[in-house]
Amino acid sequence: MLKETKHDYQNCIVGNFYDSKCTGQYSSWEVFINSHLGFDGSESGFDDRYHYVFRYDIHKQKDGNYYLELCVMLQRKGIYTHLHIYNIDHETLNNDVKEWLKGRYNYIKNLWNEVVE
Repeated sequence: MLKETKHDYQNCIVGNFYDSKCTGQYSSWEVFINSHLGFDGSESGFDDRYHYVFRYDIHKQKDGNYYLELCVMLQRKGIYTHLHIYNIDHETLNNDVKEWLKGRYNYIKNLWNEVVE
């Protein structure tokens, strides 16, 4: 079950040091997936080779919903961007968001395969 995170990233800044406007905000999970995953919400629209998600945090909103912070490296351009996705209910967090984050985890894990083999 996903819940609010308390990650300690020590010295990893939130946002882009060189460009404070290099961020994105989405009013809901649905708006985010329609922007990044295509209209059907399938994984086929999200390409980890270009949008490398290397950090995430889950925060509780005052209304009881959650918001997701994503730190993403746009690898083709070498740009570090920071995304906020708001108004995520508990069910969506533990189903859709968790499944999507697992895909990002699998991508990272595969990058380091030679080390564990």
